[in-house]
Amino acid sequence: MFSFLVIDTERVWRGGQDQLLALLKGLNQRGHRMHLICQPHTLLEKRAGEHGISVHPLAIRSEIGLHSLLSLVPIFRKINPDILAFNTPKAIFLGTLASKFSRVGAKIVYRRVNFPLRKGFLSRLKYTWGIDCIIAISESIHLQLQMCGIPASKIRTIYEGMDLSLYPKPSQSKHRNPADPVVIGTVAHLSQEKGIHYLIEAASLIPEVRDRMRFVIVGDGKCLQELKDLSYKKGLKDVFHFAGFHFNTCDFMKSFDIFALPSLSEGLSSAILEAMAASLPIVATKVGGIPELVTDGDNGLLVTPADPEALAHAIQQLADNLEESERMGKRGRERMEVQFTLERKILETERLCHTLLQRPSQPPRSAYA
Repeated sequence: MFSFLVIDTERVWRGGQDQLLALLKGLNQRGHRMHLICQPHTLLEKRAGEHGISVHPLAIRSEIGLHSLLSLVPIFRKINPDILAFNTPKAIFLGTLASKFSRVGAKIVYRRVNFPLRKGFLSRLKYTWGIDCIIAISESIHLQLQMCGIPASKIRTIYEGMDLSLYPKPSQSKHRNPADPVVIGTVAHLSQEKGIHYLIEAASLIPEVRDRMRFVIVGDGKCLQELKDLSYKKGLKDVFHFAGFHFNTCDFMKSFDIFALPSLSEGLSSAILEAMAASLPIVATKVGGIPELVTDGDNGLLVTPADPEALAHAIQQLADNLEESERMGKRGRERMEVQFTLERKILETERLCHTLLQRPSQPPRSAYA
């Protein structure tokens, strides 16, 4: 068994925090000693504490703050973690520096976004100085890191995973009244890169959309009011329902007929994984790691980003062929069961940690007891 300390500097709850909590819970259940440093008074702090994770609230506001550095050192010395992991990039430099004053084993970085690293020596140094492994959550991110100069030997792809027990496999076809509108839903943090405004533009292009469809947007973010205003401007006030942020989105997913995510950039998408677990057909864009989840024509349809006409056509195609859409959803669920389970993610992470700790360059495990 090993001790595992992860640092997350986000104040909001997004897919990365959801996936992190699931990993912490899973490793904790397997007997490992789990610790979390996160921003105080956040949902992550609250939820992690409820699940028996040792939480150390710490406000990390910048990448080079002396106060944060001096606060990290005693936490590290108290825990002496076998594994130090960074779930967000802000704390990498500070955490690596603080680790020099304590007994820390291997250090890993989770890379969840598909953006290129900032240009320059210092950015590459942050991801290589003292870092034993970078975990990319998709092959797309893996390739992007290599293109930015990170050695392939330092990168390992471990896909995210879902707890499929939250979505029991349907034993029969979904019953729906033919007169009911088709429900197209999405779950996302409402930021520009999610491209939700293109979904509203696409809906405005669909004939008789007001009679045939309803769109449900689950999430919050800085673009919320802008998106509401656009839906009003397009005359779609009664077509779009903005449900706000919800920690548990299972019931929403079960109410959707189609899941749509028109992202402009995406590392992998926890929301698409959840939709696949819920046996939903997917309409999404060919960006980042999404094509590693959705095979066009098999478990959904893929369109070019920032193209409302193509998005509208894909939504219409699935809405006009609900039986085939349901079959697509079932194929997506089958793919989840093979490739994207939470159990697989936990076991792969556990094996990687053991491998890193057993390398000849690491001090004996007893040094961390």
